[in-house]
Amino acid sequence: MRSHLSFFGALLAITGCTTTPAATPDAGSPDDAASTTDAFTTPPPMVTIPDGTVIGSHGPGYLAFLGIPYAAPPVGDLRFRPPQPATPWTTPLHATHRPHACPQDLQGVAYGQEDCLYLNVHTPDPMPAHAPVMVWIHGGAFVLGEGAQADGGTLGDLLARDHGVIVVSMNYRLGQLGFLAHPALTAESTDHASGNYGFLDQVAALQWVHDHIASFGGDPANVTIFGESAGGMSVCGHLTSSLSQGLYQRAIIESGPCGLAMQTNAEAEAQGTRFATMLGCTTGDIPACLRAATSSTVVNTLGSSPAIFSTDPQYASWGPTIDGHAFTTDWITAMQMGHAADVPIAIGWNQDEGRLFIALAEMAGDPPITEATYRTTVANLVGEANADAVVARYPTSMFGGDARLAASRAMGDAGLACPTRAAAIALRDAGNAVHTYFFTYPNANFLLTSSFPLGAFHSAEIQFVFGHSVGGAFDANEMALNAAMSGYWTRFASQSGDPNATGSVAWPAYDTTGARLILDTTIAAGVDDYEGTCAFWAGIPLPH
Repeated sequence: MRSHLSFFGALLAITGCTTTPAATPDAGSPDDAASTTDAFTTPPPMVTIPDGTVIGSHGPGYLAFLGIPYAAPPVGDLRFRPPQPATPWTTPLHATHRPHACPQDLQGVAYGQEDCLYLNVHTPDPMPAHAPVMVWIHGGAFVLGEGAQADGGTLGDLLARDHGVIVVSMNYRLGQLGFLAHPALTAESTDHASGNYGFLDQVAALQWVHDHIASFGGDPANVTIFGESAGGMSVCGHLTSSLSQGLYQRAIIESGPCGLAMQTNAEAEAQGTRFATMLGCTTGDIPACLRAATSSTVVNTLGSSPAIFSTDPQYASWGPTIDGHAFTTDWITAMQMGHAADVPIAIGWNQDEGRLFIALAEMAGDPPITEATYRTTVANLVGEANADAVVARYPTSMFGGDARLAASRAMGDAGLACPTRAAAIALRDAGNAVHTYFFTYPNANFLLTSSFPLGAFHSAEIQFVFGHSVGGAFDANEMALNAAMSGYWTRFASQSGDPNATGSVAWPAYDTTGARLILDTTIAAGVDDYEGTCAFWAGIPLPH
């Protein structure tokens, strides 16, 4: 499949991100999502941390502090370097607008600004003391996305209001600016490593939470990190990196394919050298040359593949790599060796992970996959040598003769479900307390209009965690599903990894029987039935 949209690009729409520029972080006007009446009748919330005073805004039952700098702007000489401490401010910072997204390529249009290392805090109102903290890491294949909602930064407001938790979301460097490795950058590094800047940003944000969240009513010893897709993969990174240890106590991974292969340092540096050559940075002071290019030039040079799997040399793979500093081995190996943090884990995936990408491809103008083109599509995904085996495993006859459904199931199993399940098994077998879920609700609202049925598509569960419907209001059954899922997630964070409560369907531990929770308008305990499917995919090598 060759979509004109980047891999996981739909997450921008799903999580509320837009292609319109964000307001400046210190614009000082009331939060768009907050009550304007309250803004005029109630003094705005004010918090002082060592860097300076932060002024937020009131919402109905919550407080919002948007666009707090957690690191210095990674511009000029700080580009392609680990994040540095933010500069303190002397006048109050009006944290009332969502911050700039980090630079990214939206279908050929550069969006965002390099001055983007900000985070957002939502607390209950009145501000609590020692409340559980949930830190959200957004998805987007490490090349797209941002931490806040486009409607004024409301992501996390309902969890704070209804469940008494504090929610923190962050921006982190993406794509080339976030993950470029190069021998010259490695040579100048005191850590003898390059790339992974976006991951180091996340570590810096977690350190900020540890150091400052008590001033916002949070408990720095009760932090849950959670994310979806690339955000879920990031959680796997924090579980296995020594740099993140002690900064969180629980972890939730939503459709995070942490079992996918990671680039080695040599592979990443070779890719970075190819990138530098395209920019004309081949001799002399190569780091200075790389830092001189405009951000729009950087994000539009050697972009990521529009297919989930690709070996096409015109594209690159941007994301965390095994650099010897942040990561000494790939995440799944570290987990299997017992080198992940010993914290409770909630992890799961969706029934129809691959359908979103088929729908996006068709909407971008690709012809629908048919019986005649099905094998070619499969070969584009997994290589010619493996195409016949995949077609035999996923015959169109199993899907009512619809080649699109067959291709989407193969794609979702290979790229998302099985690599996520591999992490669940590795963590369980290493001794972590693990709960797994399987999201099957097939009718979730979505902004896309597609003739292809989306089913329980990749990222469909996010809106039911946060309570913000995408594409239309929740009906009564969906409201109940939202209440149930937000309850499980926040209890997991609040109750030392126990998601259960009297009156809710018991979420069983993921033991060797494969017990899991099925999330739909009817919630029930079930059993993991992916063993045969994932054993098949274990024998199919996939490109990075």
